[in-house]
Amino acid sequence: MTQKVLIINFEEIYLKGKNQKIFIKQLIRNLKRKLHAYQDYLQFTQAHGGSYFIEITKEIPEPVLEEIIYKVKNTPGITGFYVADTTGIAMDEIIEKAVEHAQKHTGEFNSFAVIGKRINKSVPYNSMELGRELGSAIHDRLHKKVDLTRPDFKLYVKVRSNYTIIYSKIIKGIGGLPVGTSGKAITMLSGGIDSPVASFMAMNRGLHLTAAHFHSVPKTSPQSIEKVKQLTRKLTDFQGQIKLYLIPVLDIQQAIAKHTDTRLRLILLRRIMLKIGERLAQEEKAKALVTGDSLGQVASQTLENMKATEDATDMLVIRPLVALDKKFIIETAKKIGTYDISILPHDDACSMFTPKSPETKAQLKYVREQCAKLPVEDLITKALENTEFVILSDTDSIKIDD
Repeated sequence: MTQKVLIINFEEIYLKGKNQKIFIKQLIRNLKRKLHAYQDYLQFTQAHGGSYFIEITKEIPEPVLEEIIYKVKNTPGITGFYVADTTGIAMDEIIEKAVEHAQKHTGEFNSFAVIGKRINKSVPYNSMELGRELGSAIHDRLHKKVDLTRPDFKLYVKVRSNYTIIYSKIIKGIGGLPVGTSGKAITMLSGGIDSPVASFMAMNRGLHLTAAHFHSVPKTSPQSIEKVKQLTRKLTDFQGQIKLYLIPVLDIQQAIAKHTDTRLRLILLRRIMLKIGERLAQEEKAKALVTGDSLGQVASQTLENMKATEDATDMLVIRPLVALDKKFIIETAKKIGTYDISILPHDDACSMFTPKSPETKAQLKYVREQCAKLPVEDLITKALENTEFVILSDTDSIKIDD
């Protein structure tokens, strides 16, 4: 065992019973990809109960360690983690390493508590004796006050089979399930606040996402596409790499405006968007579509209108935000870092197309009748022929295909 180790906890995965190994394997695969640039510092080892150990093989510069912590913290499936010092199981070794660890943080606290746990029952001391000896040493050498009720600083010490781990700062992860364990989906990504949050929530339940963005260039500014690329790049913090399809829908909008009931513009557009998403799902071997719909938030998101929209596809449509209020969605957007990008001004394909008096309780039979007036398959084929995609990564590599 090296002098330092990164210990990762995964509570929900630990509850998966016989399937636990599948989830851990995917989590480690995701972590190895995200931490590939730091492989000179890290050695992946093995799982211990509800934790996984990554050995730190040499001293890591502080800025590099901060980068590693950021990537681990934003990996779905990880509930928490910490960087621990390691030493032997002899009491004198543990005391020296514990005092050394506490001394690094001496400017941060006046009172402390030691939480000692003897997992190895063969050592000649119990957990209470371990805590008492370490507490006494830190008090005498660092002149800090012991406070077992409300300490400024907690030192955790666990004596395992042939080594001891010592740590103090537990970093909270985002929890959830590892990306890829729940299959693949296409997320309908706009430049607004909601759809990036929906995408994050889907990834955090184990879905591997491919993104689809619908634009009206040249009617709208190309800057709207750049904004969505920024949002997608931010979402790669959680998935690592995301393929983003850029789909032109101006011809579809013009056909809808010319041939159908004005009040149904958005519903008909969204129906065709879902059908295009279905085509992309076939290409990407995805099994679901993800949208940012939140019940009652706008005219197109009433129960009747969502039913009329979803009727266009046989695929499962997942709406992670459907029962969430706007405040919660905004707070989540700020937490994951998409909010400041989402509020940048941009031209949206849907908002530019919104009628003055949109239908709020669409009748499915009438919607189908209006949709039948459109050459839907021809419009979809043309849109897909002019679709581009870009692959965005948390390592900043970008690939464009025309």
